[in-house]
Amino acid sequence: MDRRPRGNRALRIVGGGAAVIAGSFLVLFVPVIVYAVGLAVGARGVPDQRAINTFAATLSPALMPWAERALTAGVTIWAVRRDPGARPVDGFFTGLVAGVLGVGVTLAFGAVLAIGSAVNVVILAALGWLGGFVGQRIRADHSSKHTVIPGRSTSTRPR
Repeated sequence: MDRRPRGNRALRIVGGGAAVIAGSFLVLFVPVIVYAVGLAVGARGVPDQRAINTFAATLSPALMPWAERALTAGVTIWAVRRDPGARPVDGFFTGLVAGVLGVGVTLAFGAVLAIGSAVNVVILAALGWLGGFVGQRIRADHSSKHTVIPGRSTSTRPR
């Protein structure tokens, strides 16, 4: 019986949650960088740092939760689909880790805990679980298409 060590599962869960938060920051950085470059080109020199900070502070609360949600579903689908030992509960824990890390990041940037933070953690955990189910379903569909049954043709053409 070939079983992977439990440490790989924990690493996959924590790594997936951290990837969600890192990816959401990258999603936020792209429009901020484009805005800063646009200001620099318009000013033909050094852009106004206050305008860039204001833009980032305005965009972050609107964009980050949605980026985290989309990335949580995507990361858990990808992770569960790739690993035959993964289960939907792994996606749930990945979403939970992403939610807790997201709350930690917002607290590190000076925000306060609010009901919205707790709701976002629950949403990310639910999306992780949903992504785990979808990933498991994709893996099952993919493996059933490639299963060879003795005595049967694998051709899809009609006889």
